Amino acid sequence: MIQARRAFIGAVLGAALALAFAFFFPRDARAQNRATLEVMVIHATQTPGVGSIGPGIGNMPQLQQPPFSAWNTFRLLAKQSLTLQKNAPMTYTLPNGRTLQITLEDVSAGPRFKIAAAINQPGGGQYLKLLEVTAPPNQTFFVAGQQYQGGVIIIGFTLH
Repeated sequence: MIQARRAFIGAVLGAALALAFAFFFPRDARAQNRATLEVMVIHATQTPGVGSIGPGIGNMPQLQQPPFSAWNTFRLLAKQSLTLQKNAPMTYTLPNGRTLQITLEDVSAGPRFKIAAAINQPGGGQYLKLLEVTAPPNQTFFVAGQQYQGGVIIIGFTLH
């Protein structure tokens, strides 16, 4: 009987603490300070014939539309998940030796993630602004333009 009463009191206290935590620190408020970013680095080239989309890239119809349709062969070079903290720049080294810098600037209702990304100049130095975008979760968007081994590097971003 005493053990049952202690278990009941423990369960009630646990539930009260969980409710208090949820009230004072709602999930949305805690989540607004971070996001998971999947970075996909693709080497795009123009080859004779139909071309191909390499394994690991998945079904990405965006790659068949301009400006990406200028290339017909896409090979996955790297894929990595990064945890972004609000206003804390994160860096990622690209295959061409340049450094991608990504900053989570805001998480708004929906949620929608606002990030800024830049790529360093050849030889280091100042970061060059590449893009600033607000995107919904799980929607991949691409940026291209860095010359690499007879083609270009396309960077895919997916936020969660």
